[in-house]
Amino acid sequence: MENVLKAVDTTAGAIVALSRFIIIASGIALTVVTTANVLARYTLQSGGFSFVQELPLLIFPLFILAGIVIAAQAGGHMAVEWLYDQLEGRSRIAAFVIANAISVAAFLVLGYQAVVVAEIAGVEHSPVLQLPNSIGYYALAIGALLVSIVTVSATLRVLRLGWGHRTVIGSGEMPL
Repeated sequence: MENVLKAVDTTAGAIVALSRFIIIASGIALTVVTTANVLARYTLQSGGFSFVQELPLLIFPLFILAGIVIAAQAGGHMAVEWLYDQLEGRSRIAAFVIANAISVAAFLVLGYQAVVVAEIAGVEHSPVLQLPNSIGYYALAIGALLVSIVTVSATLRVLRLGWGHRTVIGSGEMPL
């Protein structure tokens, strides 16, 4: 059992590292593409790059979902701290497990529904790049699955090591 828990923690760590990379890479890409298009508007007769209008629609969902994954791993999503402060011992851990189980179930349903919608949206393509409109929905589905995995990891860590090993961040302390 200990090996399974270690594998879950390792997987969650890899997911967080990937999410950090996605945030940095997509943030840079959004900045570069948008800046280049603004400069092109004022220097080129064409008025900018037509494909640049579509790129933020493809990149931004990745940027946001990677941030959600990191927030989930750091304990910065859907926190119900007041309730936890009112409880002690096993009741506190039980409330934590129930809240996380509801969160995991909701994200898995969200991910499934995103795949259903992606299959429908995949018929349509963007006008310039001709990419399927399903990309954002698939990003949402993958992000929901990753949030579920890091939430399960956090839950198992508390069950294994106790309440003191729960990741808690204060306002303005989101790690990147």
